[in-house]
Amino acid sequence: MMRSLVVLSIFTLSIFTFVAGCGESSGGTEPRDPVDVTVDTFNVALAGAFIPFEVARRPYIIEAIAASDADILCLQEVWDQSDKVAIRDGAAEAFPHSAFFEDDLDTPVEDATNQQGEVPPLPTTAPCAEEPLTSQMNTFVDCLRDNCSTIPDSDDGRTTSEACAAASCPEAALPLLFGDAEAQRCYACVATQLPTETFADMRSRCPTVVNQDLAFQGQNGVMILSRRPLKNVEELVIPGTYNRRTILSATVELLTGAELDTYCNHLTPIFSGPLFPYTGQYVGWQEEQELQAEKLINYVTETSDNRPAVILGDLNSGRAFPAQDIVAEGEETLILLETVYAPAYTTDYTPLCTFCSTNPVTNPGNDPDETSVWIDHILLDKLPAASVVSTERVYDEDVVPVGDQTVPLSDHFGMRSVITVP
Repeated sequence: MMRSLVVLSIFTLSIFTFVAGCGESSGGTEPRDPVDVTVDTFNVALAGAFIPFEVARRPYIIEAIAASDADILCLQEVWDQSDKVAIRDGAAEAFPHSAFFEDDLDTPVEDATNQQGEVPPLPTTAPCAEEPLTSQMNTFVDCLRDNCSTIPDSDDGRTTSEACAAASCPEAALPLLFGDAEAQRCYACVATQLPTETFADMRSRCPTVVNQDLAFQGQNGVMILSRRPLKNVEELVIPGTYNRRTILSATVELLTGAELDTYCNHLTPIFSGPLFPYTGQYVGWQEEQELQAEKLINYVTETSDNRPAVILGDLNSGRAFPAQDIVAEGEETLILLETVYAPAYTTDYTPLCTFCSTNPVTNPGNDPDETSVWIDHILLDKLPAASVVSTERVYDEDVVPVGDQTVPLSDHFGMRSVITVP
């Protein structure tokens, strides 16, 4: 079963009952007026050493969310539970209702079936339990400690940045990175712990903890904030390699008495190149992402009944728009979703990248080979495309001072749609 929780409103039940009933007769038979709902999706990139400038960006992210005039926000990459709490508390005046779950390495995948409808067997040994993998792992960690440690030459330090690890330690990683499937799983264990764990933790856990090859100790990164009360709050845990992947859902009770189901998502990225070998059980990165989209479609069908819904988040998939220098990424997944759901964008909206090569948080080294994609989306179920009043890219301004430059809040920009809900 999906994990559920009760979200408590800061309003009393009597006040809520009165407000929710406004616009309806006592018998509930009069038609209600439609209401415009502003919905945002934003990947905030609070991901430790994986994304630059986190310490500087964090307070500005919380401030921007607290100042938002959206009605509903779906946030992704809030990987640490303390950041979820800080965002919830910092934005509580504007968004008194929130939903998120705390997962760990032992959280079970609730729908683990593969493309053939079968559940793959779980690993029975720790990623780096056997020699020579343990020694090769220690050589890799030695290099990270000696070149990229927040505490120089100490196992109590953490990795300063993913960029440092990639630049300083490719040779030390080679035996694992280009070894067999077990060697690559050991490599993945170290790689997924780079953003937050100490080198001592890596040495301790990778040879001993069977399910250690998830980042952020198995935590998910999604949360929902809402101005209006939430009910039917659930988390569906789905397969995910390197990171915990979940579908967070809630029914938003609008002022008119209408209800809008909200599904907050962050699908698996499609990695290319040798640094991120696929170590999962679902064929490959593209295939895993498409499987997640299929599970999302099935879940919405099973849970929304006749209620309208918004499906939103970092889908790590998007179409190409050559005129805007936007390349395709995981296009097959977005096509699959758009066969079921309507894109929540006005017909005159000019596509803009949401993960952009010109963003210094995305591309701090100004790599000329970095491309721009539009992978953050809002989709509609049981609402026509004509219900979209406006569309815009948001959270895209340079507001965070870092050294002699000012950078955006995240490596992603957000998307906003205003939707008329009957």
